[in-house]
Amino acid sequence: MLVRFWGVRGSVAYATPESIGHGCNTPCVEVVDERTNRRLILDAGSGLVGLSAELSAALSATLSGASDVSILLTHYHWDHLHGLPFFAPLYQSGRNVTIWAPELGPASADVEKIFGPPFFPVTVDRLSSRPRVERIAEGETTIDGFQISAQRLNHPGGSLAYRIRGATGDLVYATDHEFGNAGIDDALRRFASGASHVILDSHLSPAEVESHRGRGHSDWQRCARFASECRAGTLWLFHHKPGRSDADVARFEAEARKLFRQTNASKEGVTFVV
Repeated sequence: MLVRFWGVRGSVAYATPESIGHGCNTPCVEVVDERTNRRLILDAGSGLVGLSAELSAALSATLSGASDVSILLTHYHWDHLHGLPFFAPLYQSGRNVTIWAPELGPASADVEKIFGPPFFPVTVDRLSSRPRVERIAEGETTIDGFQISAQRLNHPGGSLAYRIRGATGDLVYATDHEFGNAGIDDALRRFASGASHVILDSHLSPAEVESHRGRGHSDWQRCARFASECRAGTLWLFHHKPGRSDADVARFEAEARKLFRQTNASKEGVTFVV
């Protein structure tokens, strides 16, 4: 599997001269099965717009599997959704677009309502791709050939982590999680155990944790310790705080490496193979 970061910030897309190096778009991660050309898109933040442009320019619907796109949402907060109405394949006939919406109980949203008044001028029935919306809950499933497990996270309103199995290793995507709930933390540790790559929410610095208690985010220090505890191969710090300078992100990365050597700060455009 080939993995590429298109959006690595949290909360809001906010660019400053000091923060553009790592990118300023909100969460979007592309996973491609190079054997079948099928792709899975994790979250639909503003980073989806850049991916959308590349798909429109480069993909041919005649290429086997290339017309099939599945978007796997973790939860319904705006920073993980606001690229969705601007995803060009939705407006292209011949595309097979499926939006996988997490089952989060009372916090589950009707994704179709993003389209149409009062939020957007285009309604779902005017989308040429005729997208499908499916539900995903905790447990195991297969999406377009990808074997996926889902696990609940500690985040206001709920959120899901995903483990995607590859031919030579697994990817865990666990953004928007606040450590501190022993039951959920233990379950997540088992869920991520032995994964070759783990993407974790490192929105905060350790000094910011207490003042942000209950907001559903974590810090680089706890992420590094968690990666060590679950024997991950590589840790990717993700969901950087908007406006956080590149210098600070690099400093967090360096400090985290003292606790878990194979740590990288996620950055738009970076790719890796699982």
